[in-house]
This record gives sequence, C-alpha cells and structure tokens, in this order.
Amino acid sequence: MPMLMLKCKTCGIIFSAVYVADVDKFKAQSADEPNLMHVCSRGHSNQYLQENYIDLS
Repeated sequence: MPMLMLKCKTCGIIFSAVYVADVDKFKAQSADEPNLMHVCSRGHSNQYLQENYIDLS
C-alpha cells in the first residue's frame, strides 16, 4: 500500500500524509476536495492541494 508524503509548507520537513490502496483513485477523490488539511510532526497545520502529494514508492 503506497504512502503519500507531503512537504510542510511552514518548516519544510517531509512527513507521512496518507496510506492509499490506489493512488489514481485517491487523486480522483482529492480533486473533489482540493484543500486537504494535514498536520506535520512539528504541529504545523496547512492545507494541501492534490499536486502537493509525493509518491515515494
């Protein structure tokens, strides 16, 4: 199951955002809700767009 990562917009660290079974399906769903909120390990809360997700698998 691929893990999608994000780069924090505040401090720049890369952190785990979400596990997905199907990356293409996730991206299609994310298009319906383009501003998903995530919190990095340092507590910074930011909204992210679909293109912000990084697939390192």
